[in-house]
Amino acid sequence: MSSEYEEMLRKGFSGLGSYSKLSNGFRLRAPSGQTCAVYFSGNASGNAVEISLAPKVLAPLLGRTERELAEWLGRHDAARRERTRSGMRGSYPVGLAFKSHSDLEAFIVAWDDFRRGDGGTSTAKDAAPGALVATRIEKAAQDAGFDHTPARDGNWLVCRSSAFPHWLGVVAQVGDEYRVGFSDAVWGKKVAQDCGAQAWPEAEQWPAVVDPVGSYEDLHAMLQRAGRLAHLLAGEAASKFAGEAECLRATTEAERLVVQRVGQETFRRSLIDYWQGRCAVTGLDVVALLRASHIKPWVQCATDAERLDVFNGLLLAPHLDALFDGGWISFDDKGDLLVCSQLSPDQQRLLGVQPMWRVAELAEAHRNYLIWHRREVFRR
Repeated sequence: MSSEYEEMLRKGFSGLGSYSKLSNGFRLRAPSGQTCAVYFSGNASGNAVEISLAPKVLAPLLGRTERELAEWLGRHDAARRERTRSGMRGSYPVGLAFKSHSDLEAFIVAWDDFRRGDGGTSTAKDAAPGALVATRIEKAAQDAGFDHTPARDGNWLVCRSSAFPHWLGVVAQVGDEYRVGFSDAVWGKKVAQDCGAQAWPEAEQWPAVVDPVGSYEDLHAMLQRAGRLAHLLAGEAASKFAGEAECLRATTEAERLVVQRVGQETFRRSLIDYWQGRCAVTGLDVVALLRASHIKPWVQCATDAERLDVFNGLLLAPHLDALFDGGWISFDDKGDLLVCSQLSPDQQRLLGVQPMWRVAELAEAHRNYLIWHRREVFRR
């Protein structure tokens, strides 16, 4: 039965932090702190589930005040039942206890209503946009390449493009704030990072949501970045290269080298765009110095799509490019630095190798290429 309870709660609490398993339950943690802990055993007599909650951390994620959330939770019978986990009140000021499946199920329904309101995945701050607000959102979307007329879905304005498959939704909130939902988690996370924001998974409709976006100017900038990245992720580089390559002959070795240079320049422009003109490791922003470093080299790739895949490259400062291309360094699946054991500490120092080097914005799609690099290029 505990697995069924866990499934209900993980769905009801989705988007409220990263999951970690406990011996008798699980815990959710957001970057600002732990949001809740759930226990299925060792509870007070008659309690099938006990939950400890932290309104101070939860409230901003729900678009509510701490007081509003604490008062809503306090109105439920579950908040007044005796709990074994009462010792957690210092870290989790609010606790709930449920005696049965139907007891918990009723709470989840009420929690869902409290969390979402009438607008599907909307919060209490969401509002159906008036004509002027909707026009401004549509203008920002069109400027970013979302050329279809936005469709209404509850309080959301859903924006699509004829140029790429990704789409997003925008909700206007009180006080000239907005929330933005993304159809793809990798895309949404990267857009949020590039705009200095945080993306969270959302129940049901959106794999990633940024909330709040603090002004119309911030919304416009975020949609611009979203459109640009959507073009890159849709294979813009490969499409451009295919068009340019059609005009070039490739029957001799010299001609094939010309085609390759055209492709590599297209690839470089894509990486500059993806990494926003900064070294993926050091943050160096002198674009003229940066190198478009293939993770899996051009000649080893089976297709042009692979050669020009924006995830098959890192924009690197010259010294990192030389070390990476030669297999003297690589990066693990978390983006942390790996250094070839053939380089002594003194040699590493003379080369300027820094132990804290890491690829800070590594995406899941980079990892297969990095696995290949560690296997085929990195000097073990």
